[in-house]
Parts: sequence; structure tokens; C-alpha cells
Amino acid sequence: MNPELAELYRSNHRAAALMQLHGGGFASALGLAYHRADSGNQAKILGAFGHLFERFRREASQELENENS
Repeated sequence: MNPELAELYRSNHRAAALMQLHGGGFASALGLAYHRADSGNQAKILGAFGHLFERFRREASQELENENS
């Protein structure tokens, strides 16, 4: 797998995990749905709710930076 795609895959999974932990009811359910979905349905979720994933990807990135500091 392309290294950039691999990182995007990991960051989407981290975002979905954070959505489950820190998101509201909808975001939490969406994170769970993303983890349970196959790759085709994951793409549909990202297409429809990319703005939520972007928000939680930024949060996940900040958490990783804080852990590495």
C-alpha cells in the first residue's frame, strides 16, 4: 500500500475511535459504523461525513503530537 494511503487509513481509524470516545451521539455512532463497515461503505461514510472525520483527524493528530512531546 502507498505510504500516504496507509497513513490516511490509520488516521481515519484513529478519528473514528476518537469519535466513539469524544463525539456526541451521532458522531459516536458514526465512528462505530465506520469501524464495522467494509471498505466500500467506509468510503461512503467518508464521502458523506468527511467534515466530521477531518475534525477528529486533527484532534487525533494533536493527541499524537502531545504524546510524542
